[in-house]
Amino acid sequence: MNIQRSFSVPRLVSAAVLAVAIVAGIWSVAGRAPSASAATTSANARAAGGTGIGAKLQVGAWLPYWQSQAGGEDVALHLTSFNELSPFSYEINSKGLIMDDLMIGNGSWDLYFSALRDMHVKIIPTIAYFNTNGLYSLLSNAKMRQGAEYTIAQLVKGENFDGIDIDFEGMSPATRPYYSLFIQGLAMRLHPQGKMLTCTVVPRTPLSSLYKNPPTNVIYAENYPLLGKYCDEVRIMAYDQEGVDIKLDASKGSNGTLYAPVADPDWVKKLIQYAIQYINPRKIMLGIPTYGYEYEVSWANGLATYQRVRAFDFFGAMDRATSMGIQPLRNNAGELSFTYQSSTYIQEPPILTFTESSTEPSVLSSSNPGNLTTFFVSFPDATSEMQKVKLAQQYGLRGIIFFKADGQMDPAIWNQLP
Repeated sequence: MNIQRSFSVPRLVSAAVLAVAIVAGIWSVAGRAPSASAATTSANARAAGGTGIGAKLQVGAWLPYWQSQAGGEDVALHLTSFNELSPFSYEINSKGLIMDDLMIGNGSWDLYFSALRDMHVKIIPTIAYFNTNGLYSLLSNAKMRQGAEYTIAQLVKGENFDGIDIDFEGMSPATRPYYSLFIQGLAMRLHPQGKMLTCTVVPRTPLSSLYKNPPTNVIYAENYPLLGKYCDEVRIMAYDQEGVDIKLDASKGSNGTLYAPVADPDWVKKLIQYAIQYINPRKIMLGIPTYGYEYEVSWANGLATYQRVRAFDFFGAMDRATSMGIQPLRNNAGELSFTYQSSTYIQEPPILTFTESSTEPSVLSSSNPGNLTTFFVSFPDATSEMQKVKLAQQYGLRGIIFFKADGQMDPAIWNQLP
């Protein structure tokens, strides 16, 4: 197997022990230790799943390698909420070499994964690659592409995973036929083993939401109908909306209103409506963000310019607001947000810049002496996350998957999931 081990070693012994203790019913959560029969009943109910419109919504999460300790413990505390877990653990390069960022291969995760299996939680690690040229090089070469298919299938079998999640981002349209061949080939290797193939895809809306004059010859690297045929799950990354939807920008971000959501439910609804034209809803997992962003905002000539400067998780954003004596409010995208002004400038170049037709809010222009920078923070909480959960239920989707389980989610979500 063509797998390279990373030098990063997670320390998840405590999380694994915690998970096993919960399964065994010997660890008390909020003063109550679950009985073995209750745990078994919950696990069996999740395992039953179902495929009909009225079937129970499947719940999953990506576990990031850069927050493996905190994320692993958070998942362990809420195992009964999950049907599947995807450690964001593997990377692949243009030569088909797989890197094991979580060091799964050295056995440090065995106890943790055993607890997941006891609770009938599927283990579907992610293999990621985000390099445009590298992806084309790997997938357009038949020998390397087929070698990657074989290596991945052997990895799934050797580690006894329930499947694998393919997250290839930044592909050019020229990669489309080769990516399609890769997905078909990988499905043909995994399905006879009884293993799942999940495909994580970028979101799509109608072109009229992206362009004033929509082009007519757009080619997408991801062939939605083909993915719907060969993938057992198609996970839509329904986040990082920001300023991409010109119609929502015009209707919600004008007249002095700050609007830069991670995922407005109105935008997410468009993604779902587009996807179900080509993919069976019972194969679609809706990605739900657990993070938000901070922007530096300025106004000139009727335009608001947003410069993304950093990401914020729920606790980080709430702490930031509390330190300034600010109460975040629900905005017109359903998220929490707050605005503040500072004489401090961000020295680093912005991660992303976009503009919307809007004037400066009067409450800010009247209080700004002219030498202060305006910052805007928009982030999700349990209420905004549940808005997406309800959309998944409304459209009869297979389920939802959080990006990401890192110990920083709004904890109120755990008592609201269906």
